[in-house]
Amino acid sequence: MNNKERIQKRIERDKARRAAKKAQRAKEADDYNKVLTMQHYHNSLRKCRKGVMWKGKPQAYCNEGITNVLETLEIVESEKLPPLKNTTPIILYERGKERKIIPIQFDDRVTQRVLCDDSLLSMVKSSLIYDNGASMKKKGTNFARKRAEKFLRSAINEYGQDFYILTYDFKSFFDSIPHQTCYNVLNKYYTDKRIVNIVMEVVKSYQRPEIMRCKDKLEREMQLQKLENNELCGICLGSQISQILALVVPNELDHYVKDKMRMKRYVRYMDDGIIIHNDKAVLWKLYEGMKKICEKLGLTFNEKKTKIVKATKGFSFLKIKYRVACKKLVKTLVRSGTVRMRRKLKKFKKKVDSGIMKLDDVYNSMQSWLAHAKLAKSYHTVKSMLKLYDDLFGGYKITKKYFKNLKRKVGKSDEVLQSDKWAAFRWDCDICGAA
Repeated sequence: MNNKERIQKRIERDKARRAAKKAQRAKEADDYNKVLTMQHYHNSLRKCRKGVMWKGKPQAYCNEGITNVLETLEIVESEKLPPLKNTTPIILYERGKERKIIPIQFDDRVTQRVLCDDSLLSMVKSSLIYDNGASMKKKGTNFARKRAEKFLRSAINEYGQDFYILTYDFKSFFDSIPHQTCYNVLNKYYTDKRIVNIVMEVVKSYQRPEIMRCKDKLEREMQLQKLENNELCGICLGSQISQILALVVPNELDHYVKDKMRMKRYVRYMDDGIIIHNDKAVLWKLYEGMKKICEKLGLTFNEKKTKIVKATKGFSFLKIKYRVACKKLVKTLVRSGTVRMRRKLKKFKKKVDSGIMKLDDVYNSMQSWLAHAKLAKSYHTVKSMLKLYDDLFGGYKITKKYFKNLKRKVGKSDEVLQSDKWAAFRWDCDICGAA
């Protein structure tokens, strides 16, 4: 046996091993009757109730949990989806952009979790690249940032500071994902079309009520027909199934960059991605190929945010600005985020004075920003922000000014005991003088 024959045998063994693993997963995850079972609904209910049992709707659902699950199982056994409890969107404005987020009710979350945890994730996670860092267990924003930093430092070791970064962003990512693309992608993984149909029904169910509110009968019927034929675009923000589909739809693009074009230094987090290389021309050529893949998937790049920059100039990724100076990686906070936080604190001051907002809510927001600031070089930025917080709110629970005032309230000659210090951090505490 020569070398080529040995390589071919090894490839065949690898293919057979992967096929066996896929068949093993498909025994449980690619069977409609084995996915939507009482045991899976019970497990899903236990996960969904964590941290929310103080709310009324989860309590009401769990009080008659067995009855509610049995009623849902009767509906899904007929290959239909239980009617949605609420489809009224919440309008949020993030950095000047309007975002419609539909709150997923507890009843709907239980079914969606069964589909995701016991079927979708099992079928798709093995095909995702390792550096796809969103919505997966033991991954997240910190994982994506660490991978980006690792690739940047390895590029510094190899090229010094003479290399480039291609940063891209999809335009209106969730709103632009075509239903037909979702349907085609799901068909690649599943042989049981009933699972594909019920997942697509979840995707469509959040657009159907909005179409039904259309007053023009002809337009309404036309949109409903397009919805049934998978001709519309957009998946619901807030749904667990939407999160998984957002991972899988651009998967072909990830494998094109990693496998076909051999770009080792590549990270994607949802609609944001970076590619590191020492040749700018290679990155432009790669970008043209990526655009063709995206056209095929029905996605488009945001031309304002998609660019190629030199490492010394710097780029932003997941709210952190990275740049290379003197062959070292420097991380700083994105300036727009700092400006936004300062404006928020000033607005919070007016709300606290008028009684609309509590000091504890301001404290929680400030603590969240301080935790984010630790990710980068931010000593002077944090110092300036704490000064503003000190001036507006007396350094409530954070700065030295607050604890000095607390000691004066207790008494100059009296010592603040450790128990009193801990009590000062409790909400609505008499010692700290909270409202």
